[in-house]
Amino acid sequence: MGFTAQQRRDQHRLKNLSEQIRRGEFQVVVGDINAEALISSGILLRTLNALGVSFEFFTVVDPVDFSKLDGRVIGVEAYIQNCANCVELADLKPRKTSQHIFHIVLELVKELATLFREEYTLLISSALARYTPRSLTESLSREVLEFINDMVSSGAIREVVTPKLIGWGSLPLEEVVRYSVDTCVLKYFGKPVSKIVESEIARELKVESLKHIEDKTYVPNYDAGILDLYEAAYIVEHTVDVEGPEYTAFTPLNYSYFLWAVKAFRESIEQLSRCLDAVLGRRLEREGAFYILDCDLKTSATVATKILRGSRLIEESASVAYRVADKYFVPLQLLTRTQRAKLSGSRVVGGYVEVGIDTLSKIQKT
Repeated sequence: MGFTAQQRRDQHRLKNLSEQIRRGEFQVVVGDINAEALISSGILLRTLNALGVSFEFFTVVDPVDFSKLDGRVIGVEAYIQNCANCVELADLKPRKTSQHIFHIVLELVKELATLFREEYTLLISSALARYTPRSLTESLSREVLEFINDMVSSGAIREVVTPKLIGWGSLPLEEVVRYSVDTCVLKYFGKPVSKIVESEIARELKVESLKHIEDKTYVPNYDAGILDLYEAAYIVEHTVDVEGPEYTAFTPLNYSYFLWAVKAFRESIEQLSRCLDAVLGRRLEREGAFYILDCDLKTSATVATKILRGSRLIEESASVAYRVADKYFVPLQLLTRTQRAKLSGSRVVGGYVEVGIDTLSKIQKT
């Protein structure tokens, strides 16, 4: 089958960019702030670093006029406007529009450098973030499944069928229900549990047996510091909120960043549990599509949102915002581009944007 005209243009643009990188020309990378775009940006940054190419990194919420930057500007799902010197990787779609960016970045990077299994783990996890909580999402897309199957064939990860409880088969049941953030048993989450049996878990999840919530789970075949790749998906999103988008993007350059993020995420579980208990006790306020909780910014509002959506305690269209000392903080990664545009100039703290109560009504999801 021959290339279409659009495919030929896309291949030509990628080839030109690859040649510029090989020549060591200075590059500017601009990434969106969802988990997949940030990790994909980081894979590209690691490649530039390995090749000795100088670069700068920005996110789409940085107050920068990208059209005036020197050097080639590479947008990773950034959709930069009015930039004649920009290559937007998210637009390199040979046929129908895809929701994923990782395979486009891989196509470019594989021409330039060898990737290690840690990078593949981060890529899969960041792509899976779009499919959590699993209780509310459809099956994985064809391109993600193909990527995962390649990793299974290579021996980097293995596929197992288990209840959708993170840590199942790796930890005692008492620890599983304490730490599982995907399908979350709120009665036990974040709390010490002395003894539990499967029937109690099933009763809390309102299923006849745990066989009813089985699904494919993906486990690294090496010590990646995580129990499975769905846990890693939540850890990446936690890191975007708590440490900030830049920290997340630089994680592929140094995998120890991710191991520190794993530790920080697990340490946040107890505090996150207290935030969720406030919802169960109806100790919360609502402002349009936002449920407002008095929580610490060292816990992830994105993860809290996904748990509450998956537990059907809030609507799928609703989100969590935190209130700290009469200031309100909304996770940027849960906002659309249109919503973020309305917040231009607002103070950003890590992966949160600080807003006033009146601003919350302006950025509500419709």
